[in-house]
Amino acid sequence: MEDSRAVSPAPAGTDPTHPDGDGALPLVLDVDGTLLRTDLLHETFWAALGRRPFATLRATFANLRRPARLKARLREIAMPEVETLPVNDAVLELAVRALDEGRPVHLASAADQVLVDAVGERFGLEGPHFGSDGNRNLKGSAKAQLLTERFGRGGYVYGGDSQADLPCWEGAARAVAVAPRPALRRRIEALGVPLDLLPRHRAAGALLKEMRPHQWIKNLLLLLPALAAHDVSPATLLPVMVAILAFSLGASSIYIVNDLLDLAADRRHPEKSRRPVAAGALPIPRALAASVVLSLVALALALAVSPAVAGITLIYMTGSLVYSLWLKRWRWVDVLALVGFFLLRVLAGAAAAQVAVSGWLFAFVFAVFLVLACTKRLTELARALRRGQLPGRGYSRQDFNRLRALAYAATLGAAGCFWPMPSAPPRRRSMTPRMSLPWSRCSSRSGLGGWCISPRAAKRTTIRCAPSRATRSAWPSRRRES
Repeated sequence: MEDSRAVSPAPAGTDPTHPDGDGALPLVLDVDGTLLRTDLLHETFWAALGRRPFATLRATFANLRRPARLKARLREIAMPEVETLPVNDAVLELAVRALDEGRPVHLASAADQVLVDAVGERFGLEGPHFGSDGNRNLKGSAKAQLLTERFGRGGYVYGGDSQADLPCWEGAARAVAVAPRPALRRRIEALGVPLDLLPRHRAAGALLKEMRPHQWIKNLLLLLPALAAHDVSPATLLPVMVAILAFSLGASSIYIVNDLLDLAADRRHPEKSRRPVAAGALPIPRALAASVVLSLVALALALAVSPAVAGITLIYMTGSLVYSLWLKRWRWVDVLALVGFFLLRVLAGAAAAQVAVSGWLFAFVFAVFLVLACTKRLTELARALRRGQLPGRGYSRQDFNRLRALAYAATLGAAGCFWPMPSAPPRRRSMTPRMSLPWSRCSSRSGLGGWCISPRAAKRTTIRCAPSRATRSAWPSRRRES
């Protein structure tokens, strides 16, 4: 889907690819948001944060007022994979046409010089190219001054996309703008420079897609404790539903952070490469802002249910962040962490419904979701394009059989949770519900057959319990004796 701000090119003679008029002038292109559908500083930051989190944070806070030095330091920690960065096809086509006409094409960006050169090499642009060198941040007026010194005022065609490019457009013979906002377009036109506009691809509903609402179905697991306790009253289910919404929004916030940390691996993946952030359809700053807002809303909703639910939600989100930074790279540990997140959902559901949770229920949930976690890794290994380790994970193809054996063992464990339990004493067994689930029992000595339920649900559960035939046959004699 093209950006709605894109318009048709200018007439012949002012078209930047037209051989007449200014067609012999060199073409200078910005990189961030113009040639690439992403920002190299943001890409470098998240690549560095995923590799060395503490070093990245130290470098960031130490160089907040020195952007050129910050870019160089982050690039030293980790370089983004330039070969996989998303490209603006309209701008790339413009550069290719200029090369075909024999016109030089240069890149000029505020990004680090090493990264700018790498981008130029990727597209076969000889340059020379211009970027920040660790001391001078090549942005705005600094970039315009360099271009004027290099090509002379009015001696180049400049392509950019933001307000920071205004000084460069002012000194150019012609301006090429990538989907500028109306206010920016008016400012460019006020410069009196011929203007051409190029489209930018934007996916509809990119933020909603990035939130992955189809994954929210996992949070229906919060209903399990209330269902196991046979307590489905509105007073119980309403706070559980609010907790489900809180967990869903919290999970979406972590999905976004996880995608930011996994940009390189996702772009190498045949399916994950289509995610909005990886594909460049959702800008990184906008994705990060959405993650922060979703986190705050999730915690506010959880606190509205109860402090316990808020605490579990915070633990879940913090654990998910730790998982994204470290645990997902540790073989076997990542599988256990995924299972732990599902157990936290059960705890949150019990806290919201104010019901107890039995050990049998925990054992069953642990076994079932251990199977699913192993199956997920098995599927990813089967679809892996490269031999060796799975991108972003610690597994290799040699682990396939081990994962499968663990999945089989967990399946048997889940089935074992339904193994018949020892019979209760005769009197107590007579009051046991006929359709009982072993994992919903506990060691309670209550007269309800050991159900782990809340006091307010006890009366309703007692009514639903079906007495045994021996109990019913004993009722007449008991009445006669009384």
